[in-house]
Amino acid sequence: MRLTREFDSIEWHTAGSPEEVAAGLPSADILILNNRICTPELGACIRRAPRPRLSWIHFVTAGVEMGLSMGLPRGVLVSSAAGTNGPVLAEHAVTLLLAVMRRFGDIHRGQMAHEWRRLKIFQAIRSLEGARVCIIGLGAVGREVARKLRAFDAEVIAVSRGGADPNVSKVFPREDICIALAQSDALVICTNSDMSTHHLISARELAAMKPDGFVVNMARGEIIDEPALIEALQSGHVAGAGLDVTEGEPPAKDNPLWDLPSVILSPHVSGGGAGEGAYQRQADLFRENLRRYTAGQPLLNQIHLAEAESYL
Repeated sequence: MRLTREFDSIEWHTAGSPEEVAAGLPSADILILNNRICTPELGACIRRAPRPRLSWIHFVTAGVEMGLSMGLPRGVLVSSAAGTNGPVLAEHAVTLLLAVMRRFGDIHRGQMAHEWRRLKIFQAIRSLEGARVCIIGLGAVGREVARKLRAFDAEVIAVSRGGADPNVSKVFPREDICIALAQSDALVICTNSDMSTHHLISARELAAMKPDGFVVNMARGEIIDEPALIEALQSGHVAGAGLDVTEGEPPAKDNPLWDLPSVILSPHVSGGGAGEGAYQRQADLFRENLRRYTAGQPLLNQIHLAEAESYL
């Protein structure tokens, strides 16, 4: 683990099972976790850790919902790595958008069938040049998506509770989401998943979109009302969707998303391929938070458990 080498003033212990975590927690001040390994068994071990020794839990992932679901002890600082993988996630988002607009699903199916479907595909392809793309959520990922889309000469608008961004021509408040969608050729979802965003994109929002629009979801599956999206895709009102996440993962075998020709599914892999830049951002975040922790200052990306758990 590179963190152990870079922060060699810390006494590190690694654990590969809940039992090993339980054995190491009595002498631990800081616990570093990956959201994907969180289980009820691990949560029970952590909640039994002696107080006040364990005082900070840091997730090396942006998502922490599995950690929240397993239960975390009160009175412990919790932080995440949100934003450190923004460029890689944004790269995947733009790839999915280009793939559905440039009809790479149809291209691949034609190749597999050994059929030269030039005319049909040529007529269906759309360009990002001059298209208006609405980004939901202007956090680290949303801002990076906007920056990358500008390189394709797309106009970017956004729906966000945050401020402006130099790559975004207009930011709409959440209550005006349908107004933003009505003037958008494509939608890219980058917002956090919480109680306020559950089925944020429902039949109403999808109906507000321009006909033949495109949807990309980079965040969490439950932000989209999946049956409503399927209906919009089947009717042709939504021309295509690129989904790295679904409401249930993996989708059920009979889920229509598997077989809809206008859909490209990627199996929640958008964070893959992160290189040195992503690691350095992670290390820089941990270094700054370690400084803040020892100084008794608020952490970056700090998660307030009572508020976060109310969204589950």
